[in-house]
Amino acid sequence: MTTTARVDPRKVIIFGAGATGRGHIGQLAYASGYHLAFVDRDEALVQELASSGRYMVRLVGAEVREVVIEGFTVRPLSDACAVAEEIASAPLVLTAVLAENLSGVAPALSLGIVRRAELGIETPLNVIACENMINGSITLQGYVLKALDARYHEYLRTHVGFPNAMISRVVPAPKGSRLLLEAEDYNEWPVDRGGFLGEDPGIEGLSLVDNLPALLERKLYMHNTGHAVCGYLAWLKGYDVMCEAILDPWIQPIVRGAMAESGAALRRKHGFSQESIERYGGDFIPRVAGKLILDPVSRVIRSPLRKIGRNERLIGPACMALDYGLVTTNLALGIAALLRYRASDDPEAEELQRMVRQGGLTQVLRQTGGVDLEAYPTLEGLVRAAQEELQAKVTNP
Repeated sequence: MTTTARVDPRKVIIFGAGATGRGHIGQLAYASGYHLAFVDRDEALVQELASSGRYMVRLVGAEVREVVIEGFTVRPLSDACAVAEEIASAPLVLTAVLAENLSGVAPALSLGIVRRAELGIETPLNVIACENMINGSITLQGYVLKALDARYHEYLRTHVGFPNAMISRVVPAPKGSRLLLEAEDYNEWPVDRGGFLGEDPGIEGLSLVDNLPALLERKLYMHNTGHAVCGYLAWLKGYDVMCEAILDPWIQPIVRGAMAESGAALRRKHGFSQESIERYGGDFIPRVAGKLILDPVSRVIRSPLRKIGRNERLIGPACMALDYGLVTTNLALGIAALLRYRASDDPEAEELQRMVRQGGLTQVLRQTGGVDLEAYPTLEGLVRAAQEELQAKVTNP
């Protein structure tokens, strides 16, 4: 016996009630008439949101507008049964928990899928990981398959979509009240049409596309690359916020150069026009320089081990550029700056410095960066030259 009576077509479950979950994807879903049901492991935040029943997003662009969001549900991740019932009653699940925390979502999500199967629900469920990574939803699907009893694998295959997605909007963590978020009034949210089950959900800013891999690489290897290069150079020179660092007369040309190197490689791989690459990259520096959003450098540069991965924002475009025989001088400076980064409150930064001390650049590029140095014989030399250049330029030793 099947049923669709329990599914509310205008309901979305959002794992992660932090800045991105509430200030980006939550705000857009709410603006589109969806009822929001948040799930978060921070029980103090859950209680605060439940007690208030509302929060505000201040969208900052050419003008400032304030949006009050209310009437939502919020559950602690620890309340497994309640979370499973929420998942059973919605057609859409979004995550905004950071890439390194995706595996922690899988047990609760698998229980929700089991509950749907037990109820005989035929309405498709789409699960979209809105993380700053490539193949986030497919990665989450792998975690769910490991957590899910094999009896329900067929139900997942036929009734649950895991379309990959890309998101872009700066939403810094709130400095004061957690009930007031500031976010840039900017949005990118393409979702892979091929992985999505059923009809377009009709959420403002979410677009189903057929060329997501190309768009993902363009965003990761231009905007994320620009952020990373600016952020690590900013840390070296002692800046606290991105809007000040991007105006530095030494940093800005390197950021522009790194994005141009990435853009040239992307044009050759994906066939983007020169005009479209220039247009896409053209709004980056004005966005970062906008002083209405004080984006902390510390937010941008955390988790360096992930950011130095083979397909990530620095080594990925550098290797792509080398594939086409292009210059990678500025990207090498970004890699060298990342390798200098230290922070006692960032476990990945501490681990990275241990690796640098014990294995040196060659070992880090091979093991952590995943680089085949036989295939890319010039990369190590470029990074070493960049390290020497930084030695004379920086504040942080």
